[in-house]
Amino acid sequence: MPIVFARVDDRLIHGQVVQAWLPELNIDEVLISCPKGKEGTLNEGLLRLSLPYEYELSILNAPQAMRHAATSKRRIFLLLSSLEAFADLVKEGLQIKSVNIGGMHFKENAQKIAEHVFLDEKDKQLLKLIHDLGIAIETRAVPNGISISLSEVLPK
Repeated sequence: MPIVFARVDDRLIHGQVVQAWLPELNIDEVLISCPKGKEGTLNEGLLRLSLPYEYELSILNAPQAMRHAATSKRRIFLLLSSLEAFADLVKEGLQIKSVNIGGMHFKENAQKIAEHVFLDEKDKQLLKLIHDLGIAIETRAVPNGISISLSEVLPK
């Protein structure tokens, strides 16, 4: 599977992704995976405008994203707006060694864990599930930033 990097960021495509991550990782395509039935809730036209023309863009639900990634020859940057969307892919059989938490901004009943990372209890449970499957979880804004492991904030 040609997924080079996986990132959860509620902003989806923005400057850090476009200016830092994509060139650093030599990416060909951005694949945004959404929970099934929510693909139409994203503004594909606006997301396409946010991404330079040299990058392909696919917005698919978890089963479609898994099929697409399994057959693609492109270097894929997997981008998700929530931990729930990432967990959906894991349940579909995503095999990946790590996930980057780029930004999960403030919401009610969420605790600040790191700069731009706020987690509620549901998020912490999803991170525990992901961690227990052997997937490393880190937060880092840009490739040359300091990587901070989020394993110590997980429920016991």
